[in-house]
Amino acid sequence: MKILTSFAELQQLQSNIVYALGTFDGLHKGHQTVIQRAVAEAKEQAAYTVVVTFDQHPLHILRPERCPSALLQKELKAKLLIDLGVDYVLRLPMSKELLAMTADDFVAALTVHNEVKAFVVGQNFTFGAGGLGTPDVIKALVEPKGIQVYALTLAKCNEVQEHVSSTLIREAVKVGHFELVNTLLGRPFMFKGTVIEGDRRGRILGFPTLNFLYPKELTLPPDGVYVNRVFIDGKWYEGVGNLGDNPTFENQYHRFEVHLFNFDKMVYGYEATVEFWKLLRPEKRFDSLDELIKQMKIDEQAAKDFFKQK
Repeated sequence: MKILTSFAELQQLQSNIVYALGTFDGLHKGHQTVIQRAVAEAKEQAAYTVVVTFDQHPLHILRPERCPSALLQKELKAKLLIDLGVDYVLRLPMSKELLAMTADDFVAALTVHNEVKAFVVGQNFTFGAGGLGTPDVIKALVEPKGIQVYALTLAKCNEVQEHVSSTLIREAVKVGHFELVNTLLGRPFMFKGTVIEGDRRGRILGFPTLNFLYPKELTLPPDGVYVNRVFIDGKWYEGVGNLGDNPTFENQYHRFEVHLFNFDKMVYGYEATVEFWKLLRPEKRFDSLDELIKQMKIDEQAAKDFFKQK
């Protein structure tokens, strides 16, 4: 998969194209449905699949104070798009100029000098200056040229009444409802980070941990103890993690640390991918180390039981 960052780069493609258009900020189930339909259509048309999206949310320019937090880091998003079978991503830099571009000009920039076979969008997709571009606008502009437009109905989920949305997922992350989050995403919520050196207290307590700084751009779950899975050094490990500032001890800072089962390696500086599966309990302060160790054993067993039942 190759990432393009301008319409000029796009116009260098000498091939049939099927577009998937959207913000795709979380790559949730609804987003996946749009992209999968585009990939399938491209195979039928002997075309490239090109996902058209933006490097920032529009509110990053329009109302920075209201810009929503991310649900997925760019590196992990790229990997998921590869797994979905995408050939190219046109990741347009968000700017005032792009936001001022009319819907007609935006569609024209996607269709000039290219053999476009189809557009695939969600039925609520809007674009162009003032958000005036809609699936119906795309149809009016391109169907006379023989280009198909597929506006897909919004994805639903049995667990909630409303359709799957990034807003709904963010709210669920903020309260630690990861059973719902992962259902709506169609995959576990995750982040990628580098193992940093901690105070090594966990090893003394019998629960060695890997320490991470939680990515500041991602939606922040509540402080607490979690069931986690971690990919590091080429292998997946199950574990139990803690997000917070360890109130039992003094002079701490906010971080994520995870105790992995059947793992005993020195991996400072290694990159790892961390998945969140369930919130076990809120973070709390303990009056003694014995109380803390007792609870850590309970948490460890709860996480192991969770994976046994999966």
